[in-house]
Amino acid sequence: MTTTRREFLKCTTGTAVLAAMVPASATLLSFKQKPKKMSANTLNVVAIIETSADKVEELKKVCLGLIEPTRKEEGCISYNLYQDITNPGKFTFLENWKSKEHLDVHLKTPHLVAAGTAFGRLATKEVIVLMLNKIA
Repeated sequence: MTTTRREFLKCTTGTAVLAAMVPASATLLSFKQKPKKMSANTLNVVAIIETSADKVEELKKVCLGLIEPTRKEEGCISYNLYQDITNPGKFTFLENWKSKEHLDVHLKTPHLVAAGTAFGRLATKEVIVLMLNKIA
């Protein structure tokens, strides 16, 4: 059985305002739906790069140039770029790879090596790269 978001929110105490903001046509997933399972060896990567206000568009262009070739790489499950709302000079990549070995190949690709050179020139802070294994 599915319930509309509006119906769900109306049943929850103190959410009348939220219910008014959610489209009536929106529906919640059935509780019977099983979540997708990723392989136990997938690797999540968060990479954050920041630049000054005068170099935002240049950095954005470099970052966007990585999207298409990286998504075509073997082992790339997802590769998404985000721009910070409060600090437009801060960009975050959220990546998911089939394995650490696939990520290692990615790190040596010509498009990433070239972007790394540009990052060295454009970044105002140290580039942060987190490699994460999901535990729960």
